[in-house]
Amino acid sequence: MKKQIILNVLLNLGIVFLIMSGIAGYQSGNMLIVGLAIAIGVVLIYLKMVLLKYVRSQVKPELRRPPLIKEKKNKKRVKF
Repeated sequence: MKKQIILNVLLNLGIVFLIMSGIAGYQSGNMLIVGLAIAIGVVLIYLKMVLLKYVRSQVKPELRRPPLIKEKKNKKRVKF
């Protein structure tokens, strides 16, 4: 799980960096930088969504497992 957390942090930093560089490229009038920032940002957002799906699929089976509790046996009583 540590690997996924580190990857998520890196993806977040990359997305923020690309947003900032896209804004700076737009303000300077360099549309090539803006286009590259948008293209790479879309790829990073896609990778983040894939990572979230993977983590959800790994966490759900652990939550669905019932706790290890001994079940009480139902004793049938015979009434006379």
